[in-house]
Amino acid sequence: MEDSMLKRSIAISLILLFFTCLLFAGGQGEKDTMTLKYVRSGKPNRFPEGEDSEGYAGYAEKVLGHFEEENPGVKVILIYRDAKQGSLTVDAMMARGDPPDVWADAQGYFIKYLNDDYALRLEEYIDLSPYIEYLIEKYTFDGHTYAIPNNNVAGGFAINLDILDSIGYAMPAQPDWTTDEFTRLSAKLKAVGMPSTMIPSMNGMHSWLWPWIYAFGGELYADGDHSKVAVNTPEAAAGFSYMKMLVDEGYAYPYPNEQDQNAAVDLFTTGQVFSSMMQNGHTDYWLPEQVAQGALDEEFNLTFVEIPHNPPIEHTEVFGYQTIVVAYKSEDEQRNIMSAKLVEKMTGPEYLYYVAHVSGGFTTRKDYECTTGAAARPSYRAIAALATDAGQMDLGALSAASQEAARAWELLLPAFMNGEISVEEMLDQFEVEANEALAR
Repeated sequence: MEDSMLKRSIAISLILLFFTCLLFAGGQGEKDTMTLKYVRSGKPNRFPEGEDSEGYAGYAEKVLGHFEEENPGVKVILIYRDAKQGSLTVDAMMARGDPPDVWADAQGYFIKYLNDDYALRLEEYIDLSPYIEYLIEKYTFDGHTYAIPNNNVAGGFAINLDILDSIGYAMPAQPDWTTDEFTRLSAKLKAVGMPSTMIPSMNGMHSWLWPWIYAFGGELYADGDHSKVAVNTPEAAAGFSYMKMLVDEGYAYPYPNEQDQNAAVDLFTTGQVFSSMMQNGHTDYWLPEQVAQGALDEEFNLTFVEIPHNPPIEHTEVFGYQTIVVAYKSEDEQRNIMSAKLVEKMTGPEYLYYVAHVSGGFTTRKDYECTTGAAARPSYRAIAALATDAGQMDLGALSAASQEAARAWELLLPAFMNGEISVEEMLDQFEVEANEALAR
């Protein structure tokens, strides 16, 4: 009897131990960590002076650390891709079937990934209303948004305010800042021996020249269709002809085919031309540097404005590009939900503060504005305002063949600027060569 009771007691103990193990295992399962891989370029970014780093190496690490605190049970592994060799890190991850859960990088890397085969439809997970519409539209296809920008970079038309003061000229209101008005100003500047602007055409068409074409209503692509160019129009021809007129009349700096963008920055920041397209980072760095090198006696006053427009065009779009954040669409919906939350975190106000304050990037949200650090500089404030008012041109950065198509300009534009071919001949030939490249 006692033996039977002992056996029963042992059996009950074993059963209890079994269910305890099951219960323990179940508890552990609920506490399992979800690990997300976040890829970005570069290296750890510095913190604003005096800010507590909380022990993190850079501000991206800090924001990701806060994301982990807000989402217990989630661990984010930050992977810096090889900045000098493009996307080799991500390419290797793709090749072994291990794509990053979230990837933040320059827009051009995502040409083949902004679709249902790879990316989450972010509008199904995130409220997109706080983001600036024209930026979200760039990454929306067939009604679905596959990326959100977390850093907007834009350029503007830099002008030397001290030169204007010296000739007694006051900048007109934006509606009156037309190409006709710029021609009149150019004549005044020519009279005192000052080139009104730069048309650096040595390397063909580039983002700093395209605003002159958009000022007349021309465009490179139409309605986001990158399968063919839309530049062979009377409006675009008028823009190209205006650029050439500025040079031919002695208004712009001479020998445009011998000048590139580096020359434009150097000549503007040494006070040798009145205006040029560029970014505020160029002026903010090079003005004090030119003084330090003895190329400039003292810094001059400047601002950024829209490039002049030709009515009925009201605003001339600026050039720009973005860093965008994309989430991989996995078969695990819980992982998708958390990846989308990570996208939202890395495009949110906390991250945008560092982008603007430290590196001078422009906000991508309507509900956030930074007014400290790099974002407090007058040049930054000026470009941020005009980029919002004017919008940004579509130069085909998300077209896989856009660079191939652009190569046709390298011979055609210098030939046009030299007077060897007409604007009609240039545009006809470019249309043929560019569309052939885009069709390949």
